[in-house]
Amino acid sequence: MVLKNVDAWGSNAVEEMLDEIGVPYDVLSSSEFAPLTASYLINKYDVIIIESDQPQNFYDELAPEMGDIEEFVKAGKVLQVHAANWGWHGGVWKTPLPGGVEIVKSYSNYDYNVEKDLWYYSTFASHGYLINLPQDAKIITVQSDVSYSQGAPDYNKPSAVTYQYGKGLVFATGLTLEYSAKYRGAMWKEFLKEIIIGSLEFKPAKKVEYFDYAMMNYIWYMLYNRYTEKFDEMYKETEQYNITNSTIPQVAEYKSLAEKHYELGWQYGHPIKGHIQALPHMRRAYMNIKKAYVLLDYSLKGLKHWQALENNNLTALIQQNNDASTLYWVGGPLNGTYKGIENAKATWSRFLGGNNVTKVDVYNITLAKSEDGMTGIRAVVIVSTKEGKRIPLRYEIYFKDDSIIEEWWIIDPSVLEMAKD
Repeated sequence: MVLKNVDAWGSNAVEEMLDEIGVPYDVLSSSEFAPLTASYLINKYDVIIIESDQPQNFYDELAPEMGDIEEFVKAGKVLQVHAANWGWHGGVWKTPLPGGVEIVKSYSNYDYNVEKDLWYYSTFASHGYLINLPQDAKIITVQSDVSYSQGAPDYNKPSAVTYQYGKGLVFATGLTLEYSAKYRGAMWKEFLKEIIIGSLEFKPAKKVEYFDYAMMNYIWYMLYNRYTEKFDEMYKETEQYNITNSTIPQVAEYKSLAEKHYELGWQYGHPIKGHIQALPHMRRAYMNIKKAYVLLDYSLKGLKHWQALENNNLTALIQQNNDASTLYWVGGPLNGTYKGIENAKATWSRFLGGNNVTKVDVYNITLAKSEDGMTGIRAVVIVSTKEGKRIPLRYEIYFKDDSIIEEWWIIDPSVLEMAKD
């Protein structure tokens, strides 16, 4: 059931989403809802969605019916309360929600999704935050600590939560879901869809597990330390190559970000204490040290490949290639696409037959994704030969497991600027 007297902010986003999902529903006004009994609601509906931004008479007529609504939830049903009032239609929600939860007026342009580490923007993203929450409430989003800019997450101002009440579930929010889903694009529509589907899939026989902040903090803490150990061990391998600050600057950036967020997470105490404020920092610490490790791993594979080129070693040059690899040679006399390891080997043989490589300089190795979604690296590479050539390249290497599956040799004179130093 969708419960409303008017479209919130002129939006029927909730009904449109239910139509998209393929769920049948009734739309009732507050006066149509008032005569219905708790037993009727329990027997007929699984989910009640109360929309945001209603006129005052809607909230006034709904207040005496909260007892029936509470019985509906206790019986194992789901209540969605979109409590973003103080909107276009002027109504104010004054009645506590099931369990005594209330909403406090507070505008925020940016709200932060705690689990997804993601910001949602709208004008406004939320009109209020929730108080008097039960201990096991799952916090989904919080407001920014600055009303009109992104700021930092304010964990004292949860703007969307779920909590159990009896056998059922309550989703309560001050987010402007209807407005933002209509006027602020796909990101909000997808969020609304997730919320509605989550309510539809709720099973009262299964206990809803609240988000275990202590466990997630500890997991990310352990993963951070595990990847740090692996990174430090792997970094020793760079000593065999002529590594400078310009070779793999992104590795240092990821490592620095990881260390920064790790320290920020610790200011709330040991991760096992499970402070929600530490959660995004521990997650970012883990994600950045993992990126640093992955990039370093790929970089070492690339450096090994380019070292073989500098040594004019054909066997070593194709040693990492997958049998089904493809070499794309863009520019110069060997311009073409070479599929399979044998064709790649023949192409390299022709190149080395006419060029005695003396030096391969590598700059700015970064993570890359191919059009097909493969992960790898791209870099600026300058190949110098005994014959006096300097071949400027934009180089890309993509990997499948530990082998090279795709390689791009792209001649580009503009990259010579990077080799002036």
